[in-house]
Amino acid sequence: MDPVARLGLSFVITIILIALLLWLIREITRMWAQQASDEPAAGKLMSISVCPVCGGRLESHLMTRHLIVTHEMDVYEAAELVEAMRSESAQAEE
Repeated sequence: MDPVARLGLSFVITIILIALLLWLIREITRMWAQQASDEPAAGKLMSISVCPVCGGRLESHLMTRHLIVTHEMDVYEAAELVEAMRSESAQAEE
């Protein structure tokens, strides 16, 4: 085999191996990131609250939006009500 052809072939094989190695590293990191996001973190589980107006159950972080959108409550009034609910639940946990 001609030395120039051998050099060209080794160059092509090297480029292909580098591309495969980079692809493999990218797939492994993607799988690790996906696995980490699938596992719930400690303390990250959302608590469920009961709406004081309609008695419906929903996640606590959605309560202000629920009061504003569903019950057409004033923004400041809804915020005060949710803050009062959170302080009551914090006192109950102590």
